[in-house]
Amino acid sequence: MEDALGNLAELARLVRASDFDLVVAVSPENVRYLGDVFISTQVDIRDRLALIVWDGERDPVFILCQVEEGFARQESWISDIRTYKEFVTSPIDLLAGVIGELGAGGGHVGIELDYLPASGFARLERLLPNARFAAAEPVFSRARMLKTPRERDLLADAFRGTERALLETFQAARPGDTERDMCFRLSDLILRYGAESVAFSHINAGPNTGFPHMDPSDYRLRAGDILKADAGGRYRRYFSNVGRTAKLGPLDDEDRSWWSRLREIHHSLVDMVRPGVSGREIFERASVLHREHDIPFPYAHNGHGIGLIVHESPLISPHDPTVLEAGMMVTVETRVRWVGKCGYHMEDLIEVTEAGPVVRSDCFDNEKILVVDD
Repeated sequence: MEDALGNLAELARLVRASDFDLVVAVSPENVRYLGDVFISTQVDIRDRLALIVWDGERDPVFILCQVEEGFARQESWISDIRTYKEFVTSPIDLLAGVIGELGAGGGHVGIELDYLPASGFARLERLLPNARFAAAEPVFSRARMLKTPRERDLLADAFRGTERALLETFQAARPGDTERDMCFRLSDLILRYGAESVAFSHINAGPNTGFPHMDPSDYRLRAGDILKADAGGRYRRYFSNVGRTAKLGPLDDEDRSWWSRLREIHHSLVDMVRPGVSGREIFERASVLHREHDIPFPYAHNGHGIGLIVHESPLISPHDPTVLEAGMMVTVETRVRWVGKCGYHMEDLIEVTEAGPVVRSDCFDNEKILVVDD
């Protein structure tokens, strides 16, 4: 457990402190977090469940399809691995047996209700009629908010790799290239700079920058186009999520005006990413600053935690009262868009420390809009 990437000591403490007799990890993210191994077929074949049962004290029990046993034994720190034969044995039957074996057949079981199929949960309730089930997601979410030093370094490296890829992609852009050409370059570079896969590559030009997540198209770049990207890769299954803006040709007064106001807002919000401040407070400040700078602010969030999913807790959102603590990492995302016309976007990774916010995405300086010679 000590060699695992995630904060498993904190997860164990939270499980022991909860009302649960044990918890069951069901989602690919939490199985990856607790088991320190990614079972890819759990995503690709949804009924091929992988599950980990843990009370926070005894060794966990890893339940998975027998075709994945060898890989799990090689990669995971968990030694108690139980397998089922696909189409022959139900993983839910095996899970019910393990819960009973661990003495929780009539107890309080935390399980990921957001991910477990309804049919699987109904079967589990029939097999364990005396057990009480409740959502385990808050326990996992709380543990994952506090990143270990290795997680923080991994995320920083992931963002820097994506930044390098974006910088080189923008610098190579020329009039006549298509958005798809930029996407091909960007995807190749994200992989070359350390990702095992490309998570998303929203890179657009001209009027298409007015959309938040448009797929790259056959639109051909023109001199004077704004270039905007919101892109990320998976690095040991941890996500990057970088927003950057460039222009194909010289900036004009309008570009400078919008960007200088956005950067002023961005710096103010980054400076708030400190222990004791909530995401709700940062969002409320963002709303005020956008109003003061006469910039539209129709957004539901202004940044988010990141890790094994793109939007992890805590969120910079009016609906998230979570107070930031040292060891958390969040993005701050500042942008403006006019649909079908133009958009500007910046997104950075910030580490929360006792000494103040530390920007960990520092390889593509976007203090001024990058000018690409046309």
